[in-house]
Amino acid sequence: MPEMTENETPTKKQHRKKNRETHNAVERHRKKKINAGINRIGELIPCSPALKQSKNMILDQAFKYITELKRQNDELLLNGGNNEQGFY
Repeated sequence: MPEMTENETPTKKQHRKKNRETHNAVERHRKKKINAGINRIGELIPCSPALKQSKNMILDQAFKYITELKRQNDELLLNGGNNEQGFY
């Protein structure tokens, strides 16, 4: 943080403090939205409900799950959907 100079007025100090508080509030809001999004993703991926998931684990498992779903989808598209799935 820069040193305050002799010519910095109380008004400038208040302005800098307000800017810092505004930035901190915006950053808290951003983090809250990211965490909510990660938690929503965590609810969609299959895993043990007893397992406490970290954000990193949720993102890793979501990547693996989406990759597997994509592979299955590609396989279905290549086979023309003629695989016997037992759906009638």
